[in-house]
Amino acid sequence: MTALAGEFDISDRGLAKLCARHHIPVPPRGYWAKVAAGEKPTVPPFLELKDRTLDQVTIRGGTSNLPESVAEFARKRKAERENRVATIRQVADTPLVPVECPHKTVAKTAKFLRTRKPNKEGVLRATEPGHCGVIISAPSAERSIVILDALARGLEEVGLILTAEGDKMSVQRNSDRVKFTLLERTKRMKYVPTPEEVAREERRKEKEARSWRRNDWDGISFGSRPPWPEYVTEWTAQLVFSIDAWADGLRKTWGDGKTQRVERMVPDIVAGIELVLETVRVRREESEERERRWQELQRRRKLAHARKEREEKRLVHLDRIVKLRREAREIRDWLASLPDDAKPSEDNDLGRMLIWVGQRLGEIDRQTGIEAARSFAGTGDLFPEIDELQDPLGDPPERNGWYY
Repeated sequence: MTALAGEFDISDRGLAKLCARHHIPVPPRGYWAKVAAGEKPTVPPFLELKDRTLDQVTIRGGTSNLPESVAEFARKRKAERENRVATIRQVADTPLVPVECPHKTVAKTAKFLRTRKPNKEGVLRATEPGHCGVIISAPSAERSIVILDALARGLEEVGLILTAEGDKMSVQRNSDRVKFTLLERTKRMKYVPTPEEVAREERRKEKEARSWRRNDWDGISFGSRPPWPEYVTEWTAQLVFSIDAWADGLRKTWGDGKTQRVERMVPDIVAGIELVLETVRVRREESEERERRWQELQRRRKLAHARKEREEKRLVHLDRIVKLRREAREIRDWLASLPDDAKPSEDNDLGRMLIWVGQRLGEIDRQTGIEAARSFAGTGDLFPEIDELQDPLGDPPERNGWYY
């Protein structure tokens, strides 16, 4: 299970749950140890099931949605992390050694944490300009300095410079930036009053009781609650490092656990920041490419629209010429059908009509002649020598959504 889970980039427990959902038998605990010892343990049967929906098993690891360049980088860092596991376990109990000369990018924060008095809640907030945005309790100050110093130096080794922005920290590579914070976990606890506070509250209640007996309404606080809060925030001394970015399922949080401490996970944090930064770069380039394709598609659609309008103008004019030529042909056919004595003349109505018909034919010939065609073709760039509206790819696809 462990070996296959590593190949699928999921946990062995996750693979076991997947097998259970699909009724796939797995080797019980100690199976392979018995095989190694020469025994022949019973193999669970693989049963045929009627439910066809269980036949297809989909396994999606942590890097399934990542771009290939990011996934390859993640696999490389994972192998390096596994090589460090034994060393990390050996030094897990090593006492914390304060940093005498913190890295220059965190020196201002370190000075603040070491010299500034905590507030009434015992909290230090290094969130002023030039600080790293650390919010911790006073006992965690030295640990935070060690973590920040190791982080700044670790990032510097991979070509990244930590920037203290006041409320947060960040690193930048070219135009891509990733922000992150180091905070301390808190939890909401029921407030337990001190014996002095309880005694003071009892005296107040006794005083109110005497006021009740004397009908002294001025000395009574109707609906009053104890003078202490119902809940308080307790600082747990557990530090958490968090990357503030969308990262397609990549790890973005490292916190104190039962055996691990954030200061021992700095190499993993640096690798995580690199991964997220690479993911941000790839997603930005993908977004820019989508925007470029969209802009190009809009340009082609504008060209297609302009070509359509131009073609409509051409067709309107051509249709007008065809109709006029048809009219001229029909007029000439009519004139040919008249008797020989029907001549244009000012002496009678028919003669004057024939004069008008001749003028109409002349006007049609003028409007459909070569000079009129040349005049129309040369206006409005309807037939340019170099066609700027031409699209080598042809007409673009029709819009099939709000974006494309």
